[in-house]
Amino acid sequence: MKSKSSDQPVEGKKRRKKCHGNRKVQRFRKKCRARGMKPNNIERKIKKRFGDSRTNQPTSIINNNDSIDHPPKTIITSNQNIKKTSIKRKREPVRSLSQFSISQPVPKKVKKKQNLIQASVPNPDKVYRVAFYLKRSPRLLIQALGRQLNHPLKAKSEHKFIYSRLKLLDLQFCLNVHQSLWKSYFDLGYERQQWPDHFYNITKTNELQLCEKFVQDYLTHIQQQLEQCTIQLNLQATTCPETLTVTLLDHHLKEYICSQQKRFTRKIHHQLKRFKDALHEKRLHHVLFDNNLTSHQKEAINRLIHLRETELKIRKELLLLEQRILSKLLPVSFDQLDSLIASDFYTPALEDQYLLNYKLKRSKILQETKRTWLDILMESYDVKMKECNRQYREELTQLELDISKQQQHHHDASVLCRTVQAYIKHRTIQIKKDTFQEMASFQGKLTRRRQRSKKAKQTIGVSPEVILNVNDHSLAMIGHEYLSRHGNYIRPNRTALRSYKERVKIVQEQHEIMINQTILRLSEKCHINAKSNIFKQFSERLQACLMLHYMTPLPFTEHIRAQRDLQTMKLIRRKLKKNQLLLRETDKGGNLYVAHVNEFEEKAIEYRLKTGAYEELSSSPIEEILSKVTRLLNDLHAKPNQISPQQYKKMIPSRLTVELAYMYYNPKTHKIYSEIFQNTIGIDFRLIVGHRNHRNTGHELVQKRPPPTMLKPIPLPTEARGDRGRSENVISRRPRRPQQQTTEEIAMQIKELQEKLNYQIRKQNSLSSSFDNLQKLFNEQEGELKDLREHVHRLKLMPSKIDVALDWVVRGVGLVQEHLQGQHQEQRREDNDDVSIVSF
Repeated sequence: MKSKSSDQPVEGKKRRKKCHGNRKVQRFRKKCRARGMKPNNIERKIKKRFGDSRTNQPTSIINNNDSIDHPPKTIITSNQNIKKTSIKRKREPVRSLSQFSISQPVPKKVKKKQNLIQASVPNPDKVYRVAFYLKRSPRLLIQALGRQLNHPLKAKSEHKFIYSRLKLLDLQFCLNVHQSLWKSYFDLGYERQQWPDHFYNITKTNELQLCEKFVQDYLTHIQQQLEQCTIQLNLQATTCPETLTVTLLDHHLKEYICSQQKRFTRKIHHQLKRFKDALHEKRLHHVLFDNNLTSHQKEAINRLIHLRETELKIRKELLLLEQRILSKLLPVSFDQLDSLIASDFYTPALEDQYLLNYKLKRSKILQETKRTWLDILMESYDVKMKECNRQYREELTQLELDISKQQQHHHDASVLCRTVQAYIKHRTIQIKKDTFQEMASFQGKLTRRRQRSKKAKQTIGVSPEVILNVNDHSLAMIGHEYLSRHGNYIRPNRTALRSYKERVKIVQEQHEIMINQTILRLSEKCHINAKSNIFKQFSERLQACLMLHYMTPLPFTEHIRAQRDLQTMKLIRRKLKKNQLLLRETDKGGNLYVAHVNEFEEKAIEYRLKTGAYEELSSSPIEEILSKVTRLLNDLHAKPNQISPQQYKKMIPSRLTVELAYMYYNPKTHKIYSEIFQNTIGIDFRLIVGHRNHRNTGHELVQKRPPPTMLKPIPLPTEARGDRGRSENVISRRPRRPQQQTTEEIAMQIKELQEKLNYQIRKQNSLSSSFDNLQKLFNEQEGELKDLREHVHRLKLMPSKIDVALDWVVRGVGLVQEHLQGQHQEQRREDNDDVSIVSF
């Protein structure tokens, strides 16, 4: 039993071996599976993408993507004849004592000797990396070249010849660009007798002649490569198929290469500009620090440079934060906020509307909180930059004062100060350029990190996103990223995906529209003859511009992006149609909102019930309105000097294309049109000509000075409505009710009305009291008037004089009444005085 137990392997102590493999290939395979690709297509793509990296590439051609400042490389070559043995751990059988005595000792493992060969490769590294557009599938590449050549490529011999020719021409293009770059290097360095520091690091010397020799040797090497490339092109031209012409083919292929290698040419241009900037900075440094500057002044200049670099470093951090916001990948401190508001607070067995509302409210709260944090963080960056700028200004003014005290002449001091400012400004510009160059690579890293990370896609950001009020997770996964893109995403031109005939048709349509509009406007306003040669020249140039715009092939990356966006858009449309969903834009934020059709219908019914702005009709009134308008226009056309035939053709509606205006999202009717045709026959045109195909017809009617018959007022219809059925499509507009107000607004209005009412009551009481006083005074004056008449009769005056006196008395009483209207209290005092005098 003991021997059996010793012979059995111990299963509990057995260690499981893990084989990770190539992580990059695994990630690529996982991404392809997520896109729904088949296994055969995935393996074929892996071979095309990662097969070239495993094989040894030739090392005699220049790299089109490497920079010039690489150190010399060490190439390691190992013996290829060593037999590869398995490194798996093998379990040996249990042997007896006799077997131990007979067996031979195990030989030692022979170490693999490696030969280390130091090879100083002239920089840039002589490895030609195939351009990205040449790695695409040959079928897509041949299709793009067929559109470029405007020639159908069907034979396999044509495909092979064009593909190999394209590679050679691409190589020739890269070599020519490199040659022009290094020629400009040599010209600038030889002219100024000065080279940048990284050239001295490459050659490991500080001598000018060695740098010049290095550049000359490199130019001769490039020339040899070009000669080899031209020889191969000439040999290949002899095997050209009969259906193709070499000169025309090379012309179109070179145009295609130029359009695809724009990024490479921009990179070469940037390298040349960087070389010039390095020489300019070196010259400024030489001019500045060769002057008689004291140690204190040099320290002040270094402090100024340090302050400026500190400010730019803070600005760089701010730019990195902005890139994180645009890429929807915020710092970790912001993502920790998502755990505070739990997402699984309400988890029913089946997802319902309450769960959707809870998720929407949670995302809104988190988004607003993160935006507040971001505002505070950006304000702190702003404060730091302002503080650095203040210190920089103070140091600069102090340095200018020191220089002016040291220098005897004012002109020398001003020149030195300008040199200091120019040097610091140049350093600032260089740091900004390097920062913006880093931003592009940092943005690419963020996008790739977000694509790989599931947690980043689930976190809530601060940028506006589409609101998905649906339970369908497939739509949320597919369309959320695409629909959430706003102004920062530049969509490529999708017309390049269409065939040549379709693009020619689009160009002709656009050309006709633009030419007709231009001729119409210029002939009316500028009084230019429509048959002049100016329009012919303009037509030819416009045709050339449109053909260049629509026929220029897209770069490979933009072509793939356009195809992917088109497929995503079609998939979103299918999902919306299948699940009966609607996609709308919100009023305030401008975000997109996705919900079911029934929800929009319920909201429309609720809006009509609240506002009362619309009502449903049993039948469409378009036939009646159309017949009235047509009859009116026919009558006006039959009468002389009413409307011209051109106006009649423009205003007559077509029964095939006319529709009611309220069926579309139209802007409001033009103000001038409404004021002129209000309560007239012409107002009926608004229902027909105001839709999307005739937006400017109302404005044209105003400009054409409509006849007075159209401005004739008409009575409003007073037909009884009766019982009306409910229709789904026909909705009639009626006067709007005032919009619903909040309780706070209503309370404020009630308070204002109460105050106004109290004021009116107090005013009315004061007026009634003053009126009573005036009535008493009038009665007293009337008694005095009677006494005066009796006194006149006693004096036996003439009747005419009495009448005149009475008139004067009546006028005086009226004046007294007017004066006493505002001074009734003073009159009472005067009356009391009179009474006391009479009694006395």
